[in-house]
Amino acid sequence: MSIASIGLAWEVSPVLDWDDTTTAGFFALIGILAQATAYALPRNAVGSIAFIPFLSALAVAPSLPLVGGVALAVICGEILQRREPLKATFNVFQYVLAIALAITVYRLTGGVAMDANRPTLVIVPLTAAFAVFIISNTVAVAGVVAVSQRRKVFQVWRQNTHGTLMYDFMALPAVFFFAYVYARYGASWAGTLAIPLVGLRQLYKTNWQLEAINEELLQLMVAAIEARDPYTSGHSQRVASYSRIVSHAVGLSSKATERVYTAALLHDVGKIHEEFAPILRKPGRLTDDEFAIMKTHTVRGATLVGKVTQFRDLIPAIRSHHEAWDGHGYPDGLIGSAIPESARIIAFADTIDAMTTDRPYRDALGEKTVRDEVRRESGRQFDPQICERLLRPENWSKMADEIVRLSTRDVTMSASEIGPIARPSMPVQLTAQM
Repeated sequence: MSIASIGLAWEVSPVLDWDDTTTAGFFALIGILAQATAYALPRNAVGSIAFIPFLSALAVAPSLPLVGGVALAVICGEILQRREPLKATFNVFQYVLAIALAITVYRLTGGVAMDANRPTLVIVPLTAAFAVFIISNTVAVAGVVAVSQRRKVFQVWRQNTHGTLMYDFMALPAVFFFAYVYARYGASWAGTLAIPLVGLRQLYKTNWQLEAINEELLQLMVAAIEARDPYTSGHSQRVASYSRIVSHAVGLSSKATERVYTAALLHDVGKIHEEFAPILRKPGRLTDDEFAIMKTHTVRGATLVGKVTQFRDLIPAIRSHHEAWDGHGYPDGLIGSAIPESARIIAFADTIDAMTTDRPYRDALGEKTVRDEVRRESGRQFDPQICERLLRPENWSKMADEIVRLSTRDVTMSASEIGPIARPSMPVQLTAQM
């Protein structure tokens, strides 16, 4: 595929020019610096800002030498980072594919080498080429991760790019400015921009590390809760995964879905209090007094979550996830649409996980039995509209697949699989984790 894309690039830009070669070489040197300072990210990826000089070079020298320059820069970066040969090879080929396709699209949309006197002429083709480069790169990474983890490509792509594509496109003005400085003032002035680029990378890395710490602390909190109950290890992670499917079935936005996901991870946080430990470990049925204590975990969880500023919008979901559509739930006896939608979604996920995992008093139920039970509880425990959407074949098949996936793997997820706590504030390009 990379070879075919090079052929397309040659077809639309067959003229070899020495100026294009020197331009490609200059930006390749900047790219080597960016590649050498790449850093590890979650979800089997690394962060690099090398795409900024690569795409800037495209606006100035959209020809085949740029493909060679990019390939050389990536190879040097892989050597400096001491990547494994297989992963290094993948990185080189996926970058070659992305830049060759970007050159092709740039030329086909009327792009020419930037004229310093009329730089705005490249805006439209550069934007199109930028989009193709980003999409090609992220799809290639998602594809290899999906194969290695036996997951669906689109699922991995959506998880990797959720909330980050916007920030990638925020780098477009930097790409344009870098190219403009080179076209008007030459390599010496453009070279000075490498210094703030490195600073941008360091600032982004620091920001990402802080976010990773937040995610790991969230995972630690969830693990501490589930350590009290040997029969429900991984429960919160599974409920979070199921909640995401229900949210998609309902039609929530990506941002709202991720907030529901995070709320589902924390839905049982109230059980971290000491008085719940002996009850959670009890193998038999609970007494009325014990059940009364267990029912307080929703309110206590909401109180705990409310102490964290960025989690305060999750309070309704956590407090009300045991409310029932007909008003027989707890703690407030809410009825129907008075129950927060996020709590109604988590109620589905929580119940589905309870039915599909082994308990001391019964084995896990089959998918068909679970589907029938969900349908039976429509209008009683569950919101009937959400139930109707979830049980549509195209949505329920995703739930069934997820039930099978989670029942046949280690349910302890890494921090990288936990939904985003805060979003990156600067652009970064993903490549395969080495």
